[in-house]
Amino acid sequence: MDNDFVDLIEMALKNDSNAFNILIHNIEPEMYRIAKVRLKNDDDIYEAMQETIILIFKHLKKLKNVSFFRTWAMRILINECNKIYKKSTNDSKRCLECDDNITLQDNSLENLESNLSMQKLLDCLNDSERLIMTLYYGNDFTTKEISNILQEPEGTIKSKISRSKIKIKEYIKEENIYE
Repeated sequence: MDNDFVDLIEMALKNDSNAFNILIHNIEPEMYRIAKVRLKNDDDIYEAMQETIILIFKHLKKLKNVSFFRTWAMRILINECNKIYKKSTNDSKRCLECDDNITLQDNSLENLESNLSMQKLLDCLNDSERLIMTLYYGNDFTTKEISNILQEPEGTIKSKISRSKIKIKEYIKEENIYE
């Protein structure tokens, strides 16, 4: 985390509303991408983001370590997305959408055609795997940060990333994407 971001957090902790607004503005695109993995329509996405911002504002003083701000904020967002998702449907197989502008950047998938959207790749994964892959590849969170956000062991996160990459490779082969 760069020093400017840490300074913004510290200023926001001292009730600087301008610093808080800049801080939120900096993480909004990331929040949108993560919420879009879990929620289908924009109204739900923006509701989750708005509730998250309110909760961040209300509870910012409870943040024990400013270097964990991003992780803490994204955990709040995911919890809000889960509440909205559960409220809006009982169907656990609801189709999830992801930002089509996110692309995987991994050596094991380097031959993947550039015009293949992330959504198409994520279709072969379950909800948990989609979220982890979006956090890891789309938002550049480390496995340790994802572990903190999802409150799962880091080894589990690494295993899910590995299994997800295998599923994606199998999907690519089955769909004859290279032909």
